[in-house]
Amino acid sequence: MNTIGNRKYPLSTADFERIRTDGYVYVDKTEYVHNLVSTGIFYFLSRPRRFGKSLLLSTLEAYFLGKRHLFEGLALDRLQPEEWAAYPVLRLNLSGKRYADENSLLSELDMHLERWEKAYGITEPRKDVDERFEIVIQTVAAVSGKKVVVLVDEYDSPLSDSIGNPRLQNHYRDQLHGFYSVLKKAESHIQFCMLTGVTKFGKVSVFSGLNNLKDITFLDAYAGICGITEDELHSDLLPGVKKLAETEGCNVEDAFSQLKFNYDGYHFSRTLLDIYNPFSLMNALDNSEVSSYWCASGMPTLLSKSLKSADYDLNRLNNTQVTKEALENLSVYQADPVALFYQTGYLTIKAYDPETRLYTLGYPNREIEGGILNNVLNIYVPSSPYIGAEISHMRKAVLSGNPEDLVARLKAYLSGIPSELRKNVSKYENYYHTIFYCIASLLGLDVNVEYNTSRGFIDILIRTAEYIYVIELKVNGSAGMAMRQIERKGYADQFATDPRAIYLIGLGFSKKTASISSCKIEKK
Repeated sequence: MNTIGNRKYPLSTADFERIRTDGYVYVDKTEYVHNLVSTGIFYFLSRPRRFGKSLLLSTLEAYFLGKRHLFEGLALDRLQPEEWAAYPVLRLNLSGKRYADENSLLSELDMHLERWEKAYGITEPRKDVDERFEIVIQTVAAVSGKKVVVLVDEYDSPLSDSIGNPRLQNHYRDQLHGFYSVLKKAESHIQFCMLTGVTKFGKVSVFSGLNNLKDITFLDAYAGICGITEDELHSDLLPGVKKLAETEGCNVEDAFSQLKFNYDGYHFSRTLLDIYNPFSLMNALDNSEVSSYWCASGMPTLLSKSLKSADYDLNRLNNTQVTKEALENLSVYQADPVALFYQTGYLTIKAYDPETRLYTLGYPNREIEGGILNNVLNIYVPSSPYIGAEISHMRKAVLSGNPEDLVARLKAYLSGIPSELRKNVSKYENYYHTIFYCIASLLGLDVNVEYNTSRGFIDILIRTAEYIYVIELKVNGSAGMAMRQIERKGYADQFATDPRAIYLIGLGFSKKTASISSCKIEKK
């Protein structure tokens, strides 16, 4: 069990009953449960992994099973003082399995159906999974005399696992479409139904036959249904924050600031209600240490590869503008990097313009930005030394006014691009700029990439307390060409009266060698 300050944090369980009976910390989300069960029947919710979707469904399951004692002192107990009715619950969880071939999904559905059939004495001859699911719902309703509650956890796991394999993904889509369409046909036997997942696939959706499904993903009323809000952090998790402050040797307000900088910043509706990543936040309080938790296992390789294969400029991910429709619907045939990064939790809504109805996206917090940059570098430069140590050395070089050491370390690091990748890398026009963008951003200093001046864009501008670095990169060009552009466009002119020392750095980068081929450094 995980304890800290005599508190237990539910890091390894999403079971509502266990959390409530074993004394784990629980942030009360039952007012949302009351709103759901009071106003509708069929719901869909998309949230990133480890954001509390399974706990939400477990809470709904406990409610519909009539386990009122678990809700003592919670909002739902107060909001529904009348007697609670109990209903049979069918809960389907499609996570935790690797979907790698055409039989993977059917075997998983078959396992759940067999369990339900055994529990309710269904012995009819074997049919396809769609018919069996319909028979299960009808039989459970008939045997119990009550309508059935259906809860589906991670409905999209098979589709997410097969992104990049259109044939297999189409196969899973057709199977899930038929299976979930049963929910519409069996509506008269269903009391409540909720499906959750990370992604939402549009166009040829698995839900096209389930037109009574209400999507609450973007609704203001449910922005805080998963994750931790600012108010919840201050009211429900204050003891853990105090313990963190004590361990870190800082005051409580500084501890709150650290947590906010690293784990806050998620927004799931136009209200921009701040949401903390619950997994990282709980781990930080449990360990009394601010570190990378949600991203620790690494960004899915698919996301990094999608950027590279699409020749997508990583710098555009931050502050890109999109429509709501673009965020809601992934294509089965092509995963848009922006929509995929948003739905999987690596981008979030930073602003909304009601006139244009455009959403501005960006990185939620430092943990996510660092996780993306580190993992992209591991894909782009897989053979180099661990980037964390290299970044520390580069940061030291920048802070100490040693541009020669910075360039030398950059050159050594880039030598890790494998020779087989060098043969094909020329087709990725943003490949090298992406590498430099990641490194510059990871320095954790005042860094601007493509800094806008009146006469053009500086590739990289770094400012410290004592130094200013103006860096121009020429891919398949020379350091001399880069330096001439710096001088011709007067990139350093705006800093002429600045008391800090100014370094002009021109870099030539060779696609053939995948490294820095020439360098010029001038101090002004």
